[in-house]
Amino acid sequence: MTSSMLTQMVGLRSAFQIWEKLIVYYVSDTRAKVRKLKLQLKTPKRDRTISAYLLDIKKIIDSLAAIGATISSDDHIDTILDGLSEEYDTFITSRLDPYNVEDVEALLLAQEERFEKHKSVERSFIQPNANYTH
Repeated sequence: MTSSMLTQMVGLRSAFQIWEKLIVYYVSDTRAKVRKLKLQLKTPKRDRTISAYLLDIKKIIDSLAAIGATISSDDHIDTILDGLSEEYDTFITSRLDPYNVEDVEALLLAQEERFEKHKSVERSFIQPNANYTH
């Protein structure tokens, strides 16, 4: 027990009162952790790689599950998609059967590879022309 928790136990007369106080303490602490982790889930991808972005989301979802606040697959997918920039808006094509988390992750990793491929092709066209003078 921490010293701040012990100070909350002062004056309690029975084991029942102590247990009640401990329950209130841990429930409120857990709620605060859940709120903090859910807020972290809303962090956009920004300049991270897709792999790092997906790993960060997975860590947060695992942390939530460890404290009893599980996230559904649909919410997991929504979290992934909501944090992406507009360059990823068209990567998911219409499909009759629903996606699972693994499908979305694989598609995003493939899409990132395509973006990198196109960027390297663009760089190879731009560099030789940049040295050209009249």
